Amino acid sequence: MNFRFSILTMMMFALSFSQNLKVMSFNIRLNVDSDKENSWTNRKQDVEDLLSYYHPDYFGVQEALPEQMKDIKNGLKNYNYVGVGRDDGKEKGEFSAIFYDTDRLQVIKSGTFWLSETPEKPSKGWDAALNRICTYAHFKDKKSKKEFMAMNLHFDHVGNVARVKSSELILKKIKELNPKNLPVTVSGDFNLTEDSEPIKIMSQNMKDSFYHSETKHYGPKGTFTAFNINEIPQNRIDYIFVKGFTIKSHRHINDRRENLLYPSDHFPVLAELQFN
Repeated sequence: MNFRFSILTMMMFALSFSQNLKVMSFNIRLNVDSDKENSWTNRKQDVEDLLSYYHPDYFGVQEALPEQMKDIKNGLKNYNYVGVGRDDGKEKGEFSAIFYDTDRLQVIKSGTFWLSETPEKPSKGWDAALNRICTYAHFKDKKSKKEFMAMNLHFDHVGNVARVKSSELILKKIKELNPKNLPVTVSGDFNLTEDSEPIKIMSQNMKDSFYHSETKHYGPKGTFTAFNINEIPQNRIDYIFVKGFTIKSHRHINDRRENLLYPSDHFPVLAELQFN
């Protein structure tokens, strides 16, 4: 009886582990020739290799230009994405897209809204310097048959009012787009440290996975490097907020390329989640 019980327990544990979700937020740095040795041409294979190695079930990108979107999609097996360019709602400008493993996840519904007073159309909000967007997806997990919502965004780097209003808009949209109160993740480059008002708004309403992981965070605390390999980054501006999930682990990936340079000027944030 005890032997049978232990076997059943092990099987349930293995099943639970296999149904965990791995989510990543990754600002890949746009394609700029002035980056020289850190230009996209010189590091795109490293970005693809990193993504293939860690193989998140879904991941949000920031600063991805159309050609970079194509490179990532073509460089990864069995991944597709949802999202549009922020300048025209189609293919123009940076994407804050969500890539997902098609073997694991099914998209039920998806869309993009602008972080502005007119979120339904391409627009610049409040005192922001640039158009900013949030892409979302309603997923069904093919393993567990459970459904959840994922959002991915990139906050403005200048407008203080815009960033506060953007946090408020995100929380409002979660209620509008998620009437079933499904589990939710919000990933992105918020361009803010945790002592700022917009991050406090988010962390008061959702779990900051950095602090709520069941295992100790692994890696440097900071996420923005500016490609500087000689200093440990201190500023954490990339986040994964969750609601309705247990956070099993949390990591900032500071892997280097073969030439010891970083794949991007931001560290990817990786969290492993379990349905509550």
